[in-house]
Amino acid sequence: MKADWNASTLVVWLCASGMVPVIGIAGVARRGWHWRHALAGLAAGACMAGSVLGLRDPLGSMASYSASLMLLNQWVPPLLLMSGPAAQRSRWRGTAAPAPARGLAGWLLDPWVGMTVFTTFSVMVSLPGIFEPALANALFSAPLGLLELLSGLMFWAQLSGSLRTFRYDWQSGLYALAGSLPMMAVATVWMVSADILYMPYVDVVCQWNISPLADQHWAGFVMLTMGFPLQLAGAWRLTQLNMPVLQS
Repeated sequence: MKADWNASTLVVWLCASGMVPVIGIAGVARRGWHWRHALAGLAAGACMAGSVLGLRDPLGSMASYSASLMLLNQWVPPLLLMSGPAAQRSRWRGTAAPAPARGLAGWLLDPWVGMTVFTTFSVMVSLPGIFEPALANALFSAPLGLLELLSGLMFWAQLSGSLRTFRYDWQSGLYALAGSLPMMAVATVWMVSADILYMPYVDVVCQWNISPLADQHWAGFVMLTMGFPLQLAGAWRLTQLNMPVLQS
């Protein structure tokens, strides 16, 4: 099995990452978007490109691999949502699209579909049957990273005023906090486990020159830390108890 990405996979990933800031800059230049949209797109593209460091060689370190997945799931989605104006995002519901497209958009933006996909995927990715193939074969990690990104977008959309379905901020705040719980549980298990949970790491010398068990503990700490933005966003929404959704 291949332990690293081939050159074509790396080029495709970096080109896709580069398209994000290009779209934001084009929006500023041609459509009059604010410069902050371009900065958000630049940050999203940089995070996507930076995720290569862990995705292209998962066996190098479980901590860096987990950091890459968390970048795609927790950091890139809100940055992507901020890379376009609210009025532009509101069009994603497909109001001017054919009925099948409107139905698909409504399904993707349904909060309970988003919650189910996000929480289920957060737990499933940590299961040995899914996690271990990604460790043994780096090419498995590219589609896994894309699925992390898509599930994150579906969930984070409910924290966007122009896309969410909830009427009040406190509802989306509770939604965010509830959605973060499975991921925090997985991180805690990784941090406190006295055994190596994934067989491909048993006989691997980690790139940080630490034991595989210590690397697993650091991976849990990384997941816990990088999940804080979602919890902070949920807490922020929760404090604005009487603020209705602004219609874009």
